[in-house]
Amino acid sequence: MTELQATLVLIILTVALIPVGVWMMRAAKRSKRAMAPLAGMMMLLGAFFTADPPPPPRTESIAREEEDEDGAADGSRPER
Repeated sequence: MTELQATLVLIILTVALIPVGVWMMRAAKRSKRAMAPLAGMMMLLGAFFTADPPPPPRTESIAREEEDEDGAADGSRPER
């Protein structure tokens, strides 16, 4: 797909989706009471399906050797 074709597809999708979005917003404003069950279901889903916590920082996930923790990785640590 050339760059011109990709641009045209994006423009067509935008032009097609804007009226759908406007219609959805108007319908939601007209029927606020009808949205109450949907809001309740969304709250229940949020209670049971929580988001995964972010991964730990890279510095915590790197496996270190014992010498690295003592700060003497060059072997200059005295033997015990």
